[in-house]
Amino acid sequence: MDKKELMTKILKKEIVKALGCTEVGLIGYTIALCKPENPYEIEKINLTLDKGTFKNAFSVGVPNTNGFGILPAVVGGLLGDAEKRLLIFDGIEYSKELEGYIKDRLKIDVVDGDIYCKVVIKTKNGETKSTVIKGSHLNTKEEDEELKNAFKSLGLSDFLEYIEDIPKEVEDIILETIETNKELAKSEYLKLGNDELSYIVEKTTSACYERMKGTNKPAMAIAGSGNMGIMATMPIIAYHEINKGKDIERLIKSLTLSALVTIYATYHSSYISSMCGCVNRGGLGALCGLCYYIHGNDTNKITEAVKSFTANLVGIICDGGKIGCALKLASGCFAVYSSLFAEVPPNNGIVGKTFEECVKNISRIGHAMKPVDDEIINILKNKK
Repeated sequence: MDKKELMTKILKKEIVKALGCTEVGLIGYTIALCKPENPYEIEKINLTLDKGTFKNAFSVGVPNTNGFGILPAVVGGLLGDAEKRLLIFDGIEYSKELEGYIKDRLKIDVVDGDIYCKVVIKTKNGETKSTVIKGSHLNTKEEDEELKNAFKSLGLSDFLEYIEDIPKEVEDIILETIETNKELAKSEYLKLGNDELSYIVEKTTSACYERMKGTNKPAMAIAGSGNMGIMATMPIIAYHEINKGKDIERLIKSLTLSALVTIYATYHSSYISSMCGCVNRGGLGALCGLCYYIHGNDTNKITEAVKSFTANLVGIICDGGKIGCALKLASGCFAVYSSLFAEVPPNNGIVGKTFEECVKNISRIGHAMKPVDDEIINILKNKK
């Protein structure tokens, strides 16, 4: 498989439409895969989640349920159509009565590891059904790992070469991403002013806020995260809008570069981590895409911007999906925008000499922060 074919395959795999936080979607989808025909026949549901899925689902809004957290995600899965996968909550008619019935029959365990969601449902007639999804939100296969490792061997020059001749099927995905994510950005969650940066912050945070409160509108997730997809796209889309951009081809190239960088950074780290991926990985993608939009195919400009970004917000924690994520994305927007105008030499902190070295150093910090999740989980479990 040549590099272009590899990147096309990865983009098609990692940019997907999701309704609500992808972790509650994962829970709902896994439940739907093994649910009984009559949910009131359920005697017990054992739900086992990795730490990242638990924390991301703990406080987030679930579309079409008027609820927040894991319980409405489980109930939504019992009411949803498994064929819709990460759009599982689309069109459901929620039942508070069923929620009350399931509440005392649901047991949740949390385990170490990457994405993991196991459901075991026992019914009153003695039947047991179970399903496991692991490695990614839609299951990881051996082929996926091979693709992932091959993609990790690429670099910035490969991505810049790819976006100069984007396949039509990828262009269509990017156009759908623009329209889908713009639909989420129509409120004014954080209105700061009328300047360029304020508009970028407003549009990006509005989309995130709507998604985290459970608005019934999908987002285009990138590398397993809708918020990461929003962070990787909305700053560039907002910049294009406020500057009355007419070059849609340039916008598509910029967003494709952002997606490639976001996925690359995620593969070097993980889908869910102790470090906020929306800021550190989606932000890195947005920075590269925005720098390309402004300066064109200038490797030096993009690399210098990445060095400045690496010196800034790396290490900001992920304490789960929630409305407050919108404020983290605001910080990400400031970091992206300011990095376009600053220069930080590679002898500063964890800043690397190249784009690839910066990504790997950020990833190392993310892996070193894994114990932070234990304390975050303990805090969440002790909430009343």
